[in-house]
Amino acid sequence: MTDYMAAGDDDMAALGITCMQSVRAGKETVLQVPTGMALDKAGNTYIVDRAKQVIFKLSPSGAMSVLAGSIGNYGSQDGAGGAASFNFNHQSRIIVDMAGNLIVTDTCNNTLRKITPGGVVSTLAGVREPVCQPGTGAIPIQDGTGAQALFGRPGEIVLDVNGDYLVIEKLGIRRVTPAGVVSRVIWTNDPANERKISGPSRIAVAGDGSLYVVESARIYRIAGGLASFIAGGDYAKEGSVRDGTGAAASFRSPRALAVDAAGNVYVSDYDTLRKVTPRGVVTTVAGDAKGGDVRDGTGTQARFSYISQLLINSSGNVLALDTGAPAIRTITPAGVVTTSAATPVTSASVDGKGSAARLNRRDGTAADAAGNLYIADYNTNLVRMVSPDGVVSVFAGNGVKGAVFTHPYSIAISPNGAVYVADNERISRIERGATTTVMAHSHGGSDVVDMAVDAEENLAIAGYSWVRQVASSGKVTELLGDAGYRPGDPNDLFVEPASIAYDRLGNLYVADISRVAVYKLSKAGKLTVFAGSPGWMGDRDGPVGTAMLGFHGTVEMAFAPNGDMYLSGQGLLRKVKPDGSVSTPALAWGKPVLGGIAIGNGMLIGMTGFAVLHTPLPAD
Repeated sequence: MTDYMAAGDDDMAALGITCMQSVRAGKETVLQVPTGMALDKAGNTYIVDRAKQVIFKLSPSGAMSVLAGSIGNYGSQDGAGGAASFNFNHQSRIIVDMAGNLIVTDTCNNTLRKITPGGVVSTLAGVREPVCQPGTGAIPIQDGTGAQALFGRPGEIVLDVNGDYLVIEKLGIRRVTPAGVVSRVIWTNDPANERKISGPSRIAVAGDGSLYVVESARIYRIAGGLASFIAGGDYAKEGSVRDGTGAAASFRSPRALAVDAAGNVYVSDYDTLRKVTPRGVVTTVAGDAKGGDVRDGTGTQARFSYISQLLINSSGNVLALDTGAPAIRTITPAGVVTTSAATPVTSASVDGKGSAARLNRRDGTAADAAGNLYIADYNTNLVRMVSPDGVVSVFAGNGVKGAVFTHPYSIAISPNGAVYVADNERISRIERGATTTVMAHSHGGSDVVDMAVDAEENLAIAGYSWVRQVASSGKVTELLGDAGYRPGDPNDLFVEPASIAYDRLGNLYVADISRVAVYKLSKAGKLTVFAGSPGWMGDRDGPVGTAMLGFHGTVEMAFAPNGDMYLSGQGLLRKVKPDGSVSTPALAWGKPVLGGIAIGNGMLIGMTGFAVLHTPLPAD
């Protein structure tokens, strides 16, 4: 078995792995956010990673390589190996067809792509359209061959028994032949069905050609053009899934289906594996739906994060792509769960130093002036701190410093050292070892997207369509949005913030996902475009109005002492000069795909899956 961590720096860089000198704490993984998985007849496993925008190939011996795509590079280019580019999202999936070619749903390009075993990529069907860009209107759907066909955001894909590809899209199921001929799959609902299916979200094919699909947490079979109900009642809450027969059973959130040789349907129900017999009897095979760190075991002793893809291998075992771990897990029919040695589980919450520590999330970070990184750990209800020398410890939460959090997810630190934490119920402030409540969320739940604090201790809060400021006196001022759009008033821009940040002068910056641009709200109240080209999504460097931003993943902004902004969520990390010009800097840590970023004590600090990285800020 080849251990990628034992490979040389060049080999690791090709996989998007940071040089070890740049890892402050935790253990970085090759897989970041895997969404799709397929097996070929030789035993090779192919994995779609939407964070890195590549297709990995894992050999039976455990050797990992990039088959197609380039780390952090978004696009729609056909070509061989790294010359090709994709625009995957969480819906993108992959299969191996009868000829041994890979077929992948390039969801955000709205196309179906073919990759030969040698890594040559071509577009099989569809026309490239930016269908994942915010504000995208109605998507036209059209049958046809190759570029004459139009999809509606293709996602799930399975191989039919006759060699065709069946694709789930926004409005139904499409059939695609290996020659690229696209048509619609039509069915009739059984009159006995309590609810009629119209837009299934998951699909699997049985050996007899029957289709199994999911809609609204219910499982249906489509055979001979007739859709019949099999199992599932109302949505189950976390931890309350029910085994049983037919409607007496319940599912929480079915994510993937696979059918074994006996006709049993395996269902990934978020973080459990369920089995449905042909007669609709539902049982839980593995997982306990209680959350917590991922672990191997038998039945309810095993735990998953969330399973995005299922396959049945030649031995009759289930292969599960555990996206949050991230790892490939094997489950026997008896419920024994093991993890592939090639994709060890590294996501967890374990204090310690350096590589002995374990981390969960890739976002929700901030740094203080001394270079300590603070992480909002959603799963454990803690704020964890990573010191400059890599020691990970609990900073607050579960009673520490008097703080009790309910799934913290956003964090900000003022220049004066006060730590602000947003969770699902409130915004808290931690200072001098004590915790106080700044404000409760107005509607309950996580209605705060991000926070930032200036030198005067003014707290800016971004919601899904507004930005407000809470002064140290407690006065709340609306800065952007939500008051009703007033034509001609540039300060009443309807925003959809992904992130906010203050610079040293007190200007506020808003990364607006709806326009894929960064806006600057000066301290005097003037709003201008700071970086990017509003309304144009892309990954192009250059001055404001020429550069394009992608907003592909978690977006965070951090300012260096010289006024440069660093911006994550754009594939590779981008740098924006004070004049708004965008570049992709070459930094000592290589080309990691980052979520949270922060700056402290002369260091640029970032979170990848599942490690904290750091590198010195450039001198210029």
